[in-house]
Amino acid sequence: MSRKSPVWYLIGSLLVYFVLWIGVPKARFVPALLGHLDYAVHHAHQPMATILPIVGIILISIPTVAFMVTQMSIVYYFAKLQTGLRAGLLWLAGCAAGLALIVGVMVWRIDAVGKLHRLPTVREIGFIVAGHAGTLLGMLLFALILLTAASIGSLISLRIKDKNLLLPVVMFAATVDLWTVTVGPVSSAMQHAPEVVKAVSAPIPQAGAGAFVPTVTMGPGDPLFIALVFAAVHRLGLDARRNYKFIVVLMTAAMLCVMLGFVPFLPALVVLAVAVVAANWGQFKLSKQEKVSTAIVGLVLVTSLPLVWHALKPQEMPRKPSRPPVSAPRSQP
Repeated sequence: MSRKSPVWYLIGSLLVYFVLWIGVPKARFVPALLGHLDYAVHHAHQPMATILPIVGIILISIPTVAFMVTQMSIVYYFAKLQTGLRAGLLWLAGCAAGLALIVGVMVWRIDAVGKLHRLPTVREIGFIVAGHAGTLLGMLLFALILLTAASIGSLISLRIKDKNLLLPVVMFAATVDLWTVTVGPVSSAMQHAPEVVKAVSAPIPQAGAGAFVPTVTMGPGDPLFIALVFAAVHRLGLDARRNYKFIVVLMTAAMLCVMLGFVPFLPALVVLAVAVVAANWGQFKLSKQEKVSTAIVGLVLVTSLPLVWHALKPQEMPRKPSRPPVSAPRSQP
């Protein structure tokens, strides 16, 4: 096996992921530095009073950037393996078996079956997985979730026979993601069974918290479609490195916007669609019918954004008429 084989890069990316998983929560120097910066800001004059908060934001963002780049690299090098149908199915079966084994060990460790006198439900498994988030089992579980999603995405990419099909696919996925995250099944699951969604979403921990405290998460659909794009661009002869750079930069920027509170939510596949269009600008040669179909999907996506924002913006609660205090004297007729 060559040293430049994507297998070695995939293994290296996984090792970096494990190091970050273990090391970032223990990086106590990060909150210490932030404390010193906060003190310095309150006693600083211009221009340092402006520069120091920016330094603080950069310091907070470094762990998230490192995790995002590493996770994208895992998906990228997996997609670069160029697995066919049979190999892809073997990868998927192996990852699924690994996931089942790890969840089974988690259930066995806390004797869930003995305590419940039955098998745990899906929601209960979500709670069990959440309880193992900061353990080595949790680390292996979420790494396998990334690989499972990537294997599914690579298998689906086999159906994309022409590079012109990639554009409508990612735009359609972005439209579906926008609605499922905001008002569809994902939104409903987050409201009624958030532990299940969190159990299958790769978390990014807070730096220096001591324990494993997730700050933001990446849902399983994100690496699935990212792997679909990476596998397709490798197979169809598009510039894979250019796509990797655009996707990593824009997806990381979107995650930082959510983490820092600039936006309350941001469907990742919308960002992915923008990255794919930007990275492959001029590469798509669509027929007239394909241009019309793509334009319709794009129009639906663009017009959906203000509608979703209007539907989800906080509503002002009607004020109740104030009542006089109990001890207030009644007016005389």
